[in-house]
Amino acid sequence: MADAIELKAEIRTAVRVGVKALRRSGKVPAVVYGHKITPTHIQLDAREVTGVLRHAGRNRLITLTVSDVPNPKMVLAREVQRDPIKGTLKHIDFYEVSMTEKITADVSIVCVGESQDVKTGAGVLLQEMDVLAIRCLPGDLIERITIDVSGLAIDQMIRVRDLPVPAAIEVMDEPDEEVVRVTRFVEVKEEEVVVTEAPEVEVIEKGKKEEEEAEAE
Repeated sequence: MADAIELKAEIRTAVRVGVKALRRSGKVPAVVYGHKITPTHIQLDAREVTGVLRHAGRNRLITLTVSDVPNPKMVLAREVQRDPIKGTLKHIDFYEVSMTEKITADVSIVCVGESQDVKTGAGVLLQEMDVLAIRCLPGDLIERITIDVSGLAIDQMIRVRDLPVPAAIEVMDEPDEEVVRVTRFVEVKEEEVVVTEAPEVEVIEKGKKEEEEAEAE
């Protein structure tokens, strides 16, 4: 596991009123919550926390030091709200973990390499799973799972049970679930569409015909 990233915060007094002014001053409101933990409202420097989140993602432990709180908190960034137009941070939820209690997380599955059949154009690589659900102690968390697909031939696949997962991590997904496979490339030909003219249909306006017959009588 990579070293935890450090982040400093202050206790936040503006919980409902004054949040907009807080953001204008260059701060980001946030909350720290967790199992059997009373939520703590905090505020962080916008520039500092932006850089931290860029490196930490969702599965890197962050050592959060809150002013006037004696011990640092080990947290994971969970929900991150951003302005839909500017992309600036609006609010962050941090999950405080206990280093002795297991947690669940989703880790990315990254494919590297290129199959010979894909390289020649005979096959196509299909990745059915992008993330893997795992359970482990916070100290055993990993950022991603990397799999080498260069040895796959057409109709060969990698299943969940084949993934290189450390022994300390429990996989929550089904072992037979397909992660990635190489399938034969099939060129789809456009079907020729034949347009036929519809036969002319004589339309009889019943009401008009009855009216003309009545006039003739």
